[in-house]
Amino acid sequence: MKFAGPIWGIVTQVSKEDIKIFVTHTANRNTMRITDHPLLYHVIGGSAFQTDPIPEDMYCDNLGDNISEKNKSYCELTTQYWAWKNMEADYYGFCHYRRFFSFSNKKLPESEWGTIEYDYLDAKAQRELQLNEADMTRFIQKYDFIIAKSINVRQLGARSVRAHYENAAELHVRDVDILLDVIREKYNFLYETALQYFKGQKFYPCNMYIMKRELFQKYSELLFGILEEFEKRADMSEYSREGYRTPGHLGERFAGIYYEYLIKESKYRLTEVQIALIHHSDAVPEIKAVQTGKDVPVVLAANQNYVPILYTCVQSIVDHVSDENDYKIYILHTDIDQESRTIFTDRLNRENVECIFINVTTYVSGYALQAKQHITTETFYRFLILEILKDYSKVIYLDSDMIIRRDLADLFQIDIGDCLVAATKDPDFAGQCNMKNSEMRQYCQNVIGLKDPFLYFQAGVLLFHVAEFNKVTSTQALFEMADTGIYRFSDQDILNIVCKGRVFYLDMAWNMLFDCDHFRWHNVIRYAPHTILDEYEEARKHPYIIHYAGFLKPWMRLGEDFGYAFWETARRTPYYEKILLNPDIFHGFSSENIKHKASKPTHLVLARKILMKIFKPGSKIRAKLGKIYWDIYG
Repeated sequence: MKFAGPIWGIVTQVSKEDIKIFVTHTANRNTMRITDHPLLYHVIGGSAFQTDPIPEDMYCDNLGDNISEKNKSYCELTTQYWAWKNMEADYYGFCHYRRFFSFSNKKLPESEWGTIEYDYLDAKAQRELQLNEADMTRFIQKYDFIIAKSINVRQLGARSVRAHYENAAELHVRDVDILLDVIREKYNFLYETALQYFKGQKFYPCNMYIMKRELFQKYSELLFGILEEFEKRADMSEYSREGYRTPGHLGERFAGIYYEYLIKESKYRLTEVQIALIHHSDAVPEIKAVQTGKDVPVVLAANQNYVPILYTCVQSIVDHVSDENDYKIYILHTDIDQESRTIFTDRLNRENVECIFINVTTYVSGYALQAKQHITTETFYRFLILEILKDYSKVIYLDSDMIIRRDLADLFQIDIGDCLVAATKDPDFAGQCNMKNSEMRQYCQNVIGLKDPFLYFQAGVLLFHVAEFNKVTSTQALFEMADTGIYRFSDQDILNIVCKGRVFYLDMAWNMLFDCDHFRWHNVIRYAPHTILDEYEEARKHPYIIHYAGFLKPWMRLGEDFGYAFWETARRTPYYEKILLNPDIFHGFSSENIKHKASKPTHLVLARKILMKIFKPGSKIRAKLGKIYWDIYG
């Protein structure tokens, strides 16, 4: 995996001391990794329980001398034990896949919990935390022991570290007493410090530290000797799952005891550092396309709310795959949860079909990307194809409100020469532009810059010529165009501007727009040039892809055009009942936007139809009424 804008620079003038910082990951969870970093070693904690394939860049804590099978009670301490027994270093450090040290030379803003918080460990976060080899090395070599910055437990509603432990609902304070007894009897030189630590108010969280070899070796002997004896004396047989993690919780407290003991010793260079909490642990993977001649890459984009409709679309793709090809279905998103992703992969993946979810938050952060009317923000994500899937020569993009009725390999294999994109003409747009006194025609010519408005294409189905596209523009340039907010049909207008003169026009059957609200065909498309109308009506006879583009969808109102095709597929999905019970919410908007969208009262829908019949197409009053309607109910 990689992040946009790598920050690892060439390291100069640093000593050759061996620094190893081990980043613990949870078994069977695909969490974020910083790869190719010379100081970070990613380890699966509890590898004894790992059933998923092991990524090449991960270490396992069940090799060599280990206690990996104790991970359910020892937590990340199994990684520390493994490193102690099996790895050689001058400095040993430990953190978590969602928590990292800050090596910044200045204090960074903290949350009320005392942590620096980021949504993702993107390039900006890495830069602010100074997570590069040179800065990290210079900082670490100044100290013998670095620990996570302490928190005053009064901030956590406790009068002491002991009380903080006692307040935890699933922990048992009697275990603290057992720990103290073990220390008093076997490691008495630490006992006074341990008592003071639990009576005090400074708590060192997260079990995160970096130590020089000699300190780490001594610490590990003490820690695991104490926990071994604790297990002999404690009875955890009836503890809850969190309670069963007691050795891990006690180990976290022991790190603070050891640190405060070394403070008293006054022989070592010690410091506390800020800790960054990363809210989302998944990252954008680097897609390396192997050009075998069999891959058919397909990209869709959606949000969590739209998952049932997205699944139905993908189901229709899978229904028409052929054995001769390998289908990679990439789903770009920012919020689709793990449960939903698992449903896709468990039910739709097969020998030659793979659903791959890519969280693109780090790519789109910083851009407004405000879509208009019934168009969703996720529509802009198709711009990311140029960056994320740049190793592919061609990529198919599909909107999610579609039913696929033909093998997409047939589309992918079309030779489009050096055109930037293959797409169908937009019969709806053509109809609007060909009405008398059409304001849309003026918009097309003056804003989009198309002298011939009938060459405007519909962007719901695209065959991207990625290699050619990257020669003329970039994802960043396209997003910057989107940020202007001047385009009526958002990214579709932008693509028409960029691709002007280099479009391969597909058979309209590849993107057959349904007759939304039983209004589009005979009230808009009928005004298109007769050749475009003929092509549209021919496509309706044998659609390869049915596109439910518009403010109404078959799942929102029964009886919509080609609705039967949607329901034939939907009833075979695990979301069928959910779609039936919640038809109005699956129109693509995020849950926040849905709260503010008005529903369309039946009498207003009827009034709109009457007014559309009274006022002729192209008239100013019709345009004005239409704008008001869509502003409220778009």
